[in-house]
Amino acid sequence: MKYPIVKFIACLFLVLTYTNLFAATTNNACKIELIVNGQVTATEQLTLNVDSQQLMPSGSNKLKLTCSLIEQSVFGFNKDEILDVIWDKNSSNILQLPASHPSYLLPSGNFSVLFTIDTHTKSMQQIYWQDVAIYLNDSLVNNTTMGAFYGLCLTLILYVFFMGRTLNDNRFQLYSVYVFCAATFFLLQEGQLNIVLPNHSFLLSHQLYLIFAGLTVFSATVFIVRLTDLHLTWPKTSHYFLTPSAALALAFSVIIPFLEHNAIGSFFSQLMAWLTLLIMLVILLLIAIQSFRKVAIARLVFLSLLLMVAAMVFRIAFHDFNPFLTRYALIIAFAIEAFIFAIAVSSRVKNINLQKIKAEKDANTDALCKVYNRRGWDVKANALLTQHKQGAGILSLLYIDINDFKIINDTHGHDSGDKALIIISKIIKKQVRENDIVGRIGGDEFVIVGLFENEKQANNLAHRIKTRLSSLTLRIQGAADISASASVGQVKFSTSPASVTAMLDLADKSMYQAKREKKNERQGNLQID
Repeated sequence: MKYPIVKFIACLFLVLTYTNLFAATTNNACKIELIVNGQVTATEQLTLNVDSQQLMPSGSNKLKLTCSLIEQSVFGFNKDEILDVIWDKNSSNILQLPASHPSYLLPSGNFSVLFTIDTHTKSMQQIYWQDVAIYLNDSLVNNTTMGAFYGLCLTLILYVFFMGRTLNDNRFQLYSVYVFCAATFFLLQEGQLNIVLPNHSFLLSHQLYLIFAGLTVFSATVFIVRLTDLHLTWPKTSHYFLTPSAALALAFSVIIPFLEHNAIGSFFSQLMAWLTLLIMLVILLLIAIQSFRKVAIARLVFLSLLLMVAAMVFRIAFHDFNPFLTRYALIIAFAIEAFIFAIAVSSRVKNINLQKIKAEKDANTDALCKVYNRRGWDVKANALLTQHKQGAGILSLLYIDINDFKIINDTHGHDSGDKALIIISKIIKKQVRENDIVGRIGGDEFVIVGLFENEKQANNLAHRIKTRLSSLTLRIQGAADISASASVGQVKFSTSPASVTAMLDLADKSMYQAKREKKNERQGNLQID
């Protein structure tokens, strides 16, 4: 046998390890006794590193812990219904740890300690007894995870708030308020403030926790209603049910802390929870209808609300089904919802920008001919004039007037006249370059302004326009062909003019000069004939 000494040491190590583990398991023992109204109602032998659940009635209860330990361990509670935990400090030398939930370092030896626990509602209380190393690892993982969650919430709050300030849309501020209230609610529920502010009783109190629960419900309702325009689509439902119900839930959250730990307080707590679930279900139904109607961002909101409703169902109706889901389902659902809402907000920003661009385009575009109107053309022409002042080149302006357009309207009708203008505008757009600016500034008057490298390029464009518009035969569907022509005036500037208005005045005079010349030419031809 090769290396017998190595195998012997390995076997000895394994035997000693399992022996120590067995000894630790058999020599460490803890049991709990629940005492209600002076009577022991439940007794349970705890298992190290295995969580236990104990059903506790509302009000003040006593829990007796009896242990026989050969090494230190940690005992604690993990449920947000606890208002306060007091222990008999004279009975043993256990030490309370700075933790998110009531946690105590148990010493080695034999001892008993009595805890007084105040709960607001009848609930299944989770109790844990763990090795110190496992407890520290679980605490590190939980606090790191929750820290990342709070960081996400803070990022969303700041991003959306300042985005709303930039766009001047209070829906974004409402979202920031909602995320702030929800993040604070979870912060109070998970108890991280107990670590950094152990002596600030109000900040750690159940009263503040409930108030932020109500604020979360109210702010979420108002935000979702405004984000999805439910107040416009279903004004009566929003005005007479959703908003008042959310306000009522907020009122419950303020009233409940002042009630004693009795059946009345428990009833109002359950009523608040079910009212919140009802509000979410109604909103979910309305958003589902909007999704069916293909309303913008409705599907994203529906998906996020579906997750939240599922989490609330676990928390309210199946709170004893799974401790992990009871504690973390709502947090996970909210984190996903916050991310989805961030996408929805971004989509909303995109839609708002597109709407602004479209509105700006519509305000600057001639609805009939799809070229710039007077307002839009002035803006673009002034920008081109500024560019010319800063550089070189030839600035050229063409002023186009349709000859005898009134006769076309009187003879063929205004509908045919409008169709003739559309055809002429298309002809003009085909002749110009991509950077040239075409506008309709009057009923039958068009203008073109462009910046050219030299005078020859400017003259070439003017020649193309004059030649193409000198004689037209416009074929109007369902009507007789229309003969038309246009007079074109041109002005060119190597030195920038004072203003666009000055350019237009000179171009207008040039156009009328061209119109007179063409009229004189026609009269001369008639006299020769």
